[in-house]
Amino acid sequence: MNGGDVLKKVNKTRRRRTSLYLVVILVVIFVVTMGVQGYTLSANCKKLSAEQTELEARKKQLEEQREEIESKSEYMKTDAYIEDVAREKFGLAYDDEIIFKAADNE
Repeated sequence: MNGGDVLKKVNKTRRRRTSLYLVVILVVIFVVTMGVQGYTLSANCKKLSAEQTELEARKKQLEEQREEIESKSEYMKTDAYIEDVAREKFGLAYDDEIIFKAADNE
């Protein structure tokens, strides 16, 4: 073997090593990037899960309010409601009823 052949082999070996290092660096960068993305997605998933729980509780609360409103709306259509309002707001009573009022302590 002459000096030129040895130099070619050394250069070829260096290029292989450089290529191998480049591939290893790219793989490490890829793995780190995937790890960071995985962590970010996991944190985002936990946040969205908490938000979903919060929204479900709010939905339940709103459904209860809707039921109360519907119940009150049905009650307001009855004669009993009209009678209660007439007694409370206007002081009305039936002919056979006696209304007692508390004395003012002045």
